[in-house]
Amino acid sequence: MFSQKVIIEEKFEKDNVPLGYNFLSQKNELVIQKGKHIGISTNREIHELVCYDSKGNKKVLLENAEVMNPDFSYSENTFRVIDYAKMSYSGSTYKFIKEGKDSKKYDVKEYYNYFIDDYQFNIENQKGKTFSKINFEKDDLYLNSMNLNTNKVNKFKIEKPDISRLVGGENVKYAKDLTFSVMPKKENFELITKSINSDYKSMVLYRTVYNFEGKKVKDLNYNINIKANYLMYCFNGGGQIGYNSNGFPAFEDDLNINNFIIDELSNEVYVFGLIGKKDRSASYFKNEPLGYYIFKFNEKGDKIWESINMISDKKDFNDDQIISKLNAFLTIQNNQLIFTTGPSLFTGKDIMHYSEIEISSGKLISSSKLNYEQIKRASMMTGTRDFLLSFMELEKMKNKAFDYAALIMYNKDSKFKKYIDSINSKNEVSFNTIINKEGTWLIESDNSTYYKVTYF
Repeated sequence: MFSQKVIIEEKFEKDNVPLGYNFLSQKNELVIQKGKHIGISTNREIHELVCYDSKGNKKVLLENAEVMNPDFSYSENTFRVIDYAKMSYSGSTYKFIKEGKDSKKYDVKEYYNYFIDDYQFNIENQKGKTFSKINFEKDDLYLNSMNLNTNKVNKFKIEKPDISRLVGGENVKYAKDLTFSVMPKKENFELITKSINSDYKSMVLYRTVYNFEGKKVKDLNYNINIKANYLMYCFNGGGQIGYNSNGFPAFEDDLNINNFIIDELSNEVYVFGLIGKKDRSASYFKNEPLGYYIFKFNEKGDKIWESINMISDKKDFNDDQIISKLNAFLTIQNNQLIFTTGPSLFTGKDIMHYSEIEISSGKLISSSKLNYEQIKRASMMTGTRDFLLSFMELEKMKNKAFDYAALIMYNKDSKFKKYIDSINSKNEVSFNTIINKEGTWLIESDNSTYYKVTYF
């Protein structure tokens, strides 16, 4: 049971409406973007960013502005905004705001993919190429960084993670070129790589940590091994997703074999993914999911526990699924882990499974299957103007729209459910929910007259 507190409740005003929000997970704070829509532009002109903590304390981060696309650093002490452009997604200039102080404006030609409080940076090859244009096996890697305090640019050659542990031998033949992902941290960054055994029963997750002189600080590894069935690719945020030659969503790399989250207080690591019936590579279109696994490690990589759980649902889950449209997510709430899986929206299967796992032991507490009805929304040339986007509704609740997390909380918490049931509106009300380790944020709006934030 949770207590609840109204954080903010406001009416829409002309040319001053909520446009979106950012959640600051490290600080457990919510940032509301306010401004207006311009003509037929799909970009949202933000005039103000207002931050609220879980006690309802308000702090204005930005005001009297004309910007778009706010993005916060890992520590959440710094954010980046792009000057508003009516018809250009990228805009022309951008700036950083750190603890209330503005940086100089930078040309978008100087745009870096990542930033923390003191640096913006890219990981590049010798030709200055990033992301999929890097041949990770053959190219040299460089850290191209700009110090945001001095605006000095440095380019350091960095020691690549050990390639031999990723390719050849008993490793899979990767669906596309071997690659990595980048994780900015508070004072350093990590390159994430994965070694996947060709039997699809084991893999190793590697976190290679660097400082901003390009020097390797430490190399961490986490071993996953399941005895029955196979590790299965799915959409879990671990890697990139694109489209194949037929226009279907397809994985750009093999990093979607699984993903991980970190408890920032303890530095404990939770690696999670799905278990499949067949040993299929990322280039396959379908597989049959059978269940999921969660492994808990300390930061050094020592296993604390493993939790392997099957899902019995032959009708809606255990049959052939399009792997790029099958979700799996993990979050921490109080002393529990919440694992969620199910087909994506617009697949024709309107179900999801979620489980509660005891965080100290990995013991399965409960499992539930949720059925919902999908809401089909008309698209416009200008894009949706809605503050909140929710695509799921429950039978006999046709004027209430949920996102995934709201649906879970409605099912698992009686006080949350009682609050939702108490809302009566002639207009459709959308509910977005953020489940955090310390509590739950509920954002509601009818997208035309009011919005409200409640903290449980």
